Amino acid sequence: MINHQLWQLMKVNLLYANPQLTRRQREKGKSGGTLYRSLMLQYGLIGILFILIFGSTMLVANLYQNVGIFTNLLALFTVLGLGQTITALDNVFFESKDLKDYLPLPLNQWAVFIAKFSIVVLIILPMELPTWILFVMGGVHSGRFIGISILVGTFIFILFYLCLFLICSVGIFSFAQTKVYRSHQKLMTFLMTGLSMIAMFAAIFVMNTGDDSRSTNSFIIPGFAQLHQTVADPLRMESLITIAIMLVIVVILGLFMQKVLLPKVLSGENVQQVRKPKRKSHQGTGMNRQFIRYNLGLLGNPTLLMQSFSMTIFPVCIFTLIFVFQDGLNLSELTAQDAGVTFLAGIVVAIMAINQGSLAGIFISLDRQNLAFIKSLPIEFKSYLWLKFKLITCLQGAVLVVLSVGLGLLTKLAWLDILTLALGVILGNILASSYNFTRDWRLLDLTWTNATQLFNRGGGNMLIGLVTFGSIVVGASLIAAYILLVHAYAPMIINAVALIVIAIPSVAMLWHYYRYWQKVSLAL
Repeated sequence: MINHQLWQLMKVNLLYANPQLTRRQREKGKSGGTLYRSLMLQYGLIGILFILIFGSTMLVANLYQNVGIFTNLLALFTVLGLGQTITALDNVFFESKDLKDYLPLPLNQWAVFIAKFSIVVLIILPMELPTWILFVMGGVHSGRFIGISILVGTFIFILFYLCLFLICSVGIFSFAQTKVYRSHQKLMTFLMTGLSMIAMFAAIFVMNTGDDSRSTNSFIIPGFAQLHQTVADPLRMESLITIAIMLVIVVILGLFMQKVLLPKVLSGENVQQVRKPKRKSHQGTGMNRQFIRYNLGLLGNPTLLMQSFSMTIFPVCIFTLIFVFQDGLNLSELTAQDAGVTFLAGIVVAIMAINQGSLAGIFISLDRQNLAFIKSLPIEFKSYLWLKFKLITCLQGAVLVVLSVGLGLLTKLAWLDILTLALGVILGNILASSYNFTRDWRLLDLTWTNATQLFNRGGGNMLIGLVTFGSIVVGASLIAAYILLVHAYAPMIINAVALIVIAIPSVAMLWHYYRYWQKVSLAL
């Protein structure tokens, strides 16, 4: 009975592990056993892809002699594993919100957790397979027989993998028991998943921008160097001590999970508790403040925010990091005569970031059935929509301005150019938000069940990719042409003409959307 229960519970939790992937497969008409097999195949393909991408690095480098390369690769895979563990634990344990539903059922409680942890392990494993190859190749490069290297590498990989998993799990479950987490569960979940995503992006970025894999001068990371020694010569006393320490960590953390953390979850002392905030009196406050609080509450879904940021802000950040750190972008030579160039660059950056995956592009639809209720209130409905537009535009603008100032500081821009860059970002944000906010109304969907439905309206990820790519090509061309003109002719005249050229279509676009909202029918 326990085996059948465990298998069924694992299948259920497999659907929770990656809600977006599950939904895409269901939209293709897959269900039941076909759906489970398809999901397993997807994770298998991810593992193969990681092996092919990162395995080439291990083939060209002698991992026995180049300790620095070994430790750097191991550190990168560790960051990837930790990030994926946080995301998987969040989806399977926190976002699924199903633990309380199992308690009254005749299920073995430990089977519930074994099933969940098994799925988490399955999700992490594809990203950690390169670590297994790293350990095996480290032994092979030392001259050891390949069969022995596989056995030693597999044993050390399992120990390392268990340590990584247990450290992350204990940390998250311990944090989930704190008052801060329970009081601000959505915020804390968003921060955890956001930080994990940033860490994974950073790890891949460092992998692509690091020193040549054949270099022998890579920095040796303490701690991971002991693992290299264990892989290279597992019978040395230092290696045996390292293995013993890892075994002790696994035992202690495993017992702590079993004896302390999981019983609290089983008894109901878990993150699924819903905080009941005290109602505060807001006498004297206007209806607008009530609507602002309500609309900010619509953005309290961590999964929604991460999906939106991953399609808007994160790509811009990654491109910026590549240009700054890999290509050594330094704009300190730009002067006041280039202020118009940075202004145009700010517009381009904002248009790249604020696409159909932005919050402005889904903000009306987030109201769902509440929109009909709000429309029935004795208020002007257009004023409510105008309030929503101002709120989301200001929120997005604040984030983009902070990023633009950070970009300016990283590239050593003059303060005047940083100012014009920020002003360009503000204008670009208003223009792009106007388009996407109006688009959301034209494609209004108040019956959605998953935020992915909103992002995929009118073209989906393909359209987002094409718009982003087109913005990069057109924007880069315009900026390059502007720079050539400024340095070839009188800067004052060129900047004045450019300002007029930018102002005319911007004003025309804003006037167009103003007229649209004046005439549009607001019937739902």
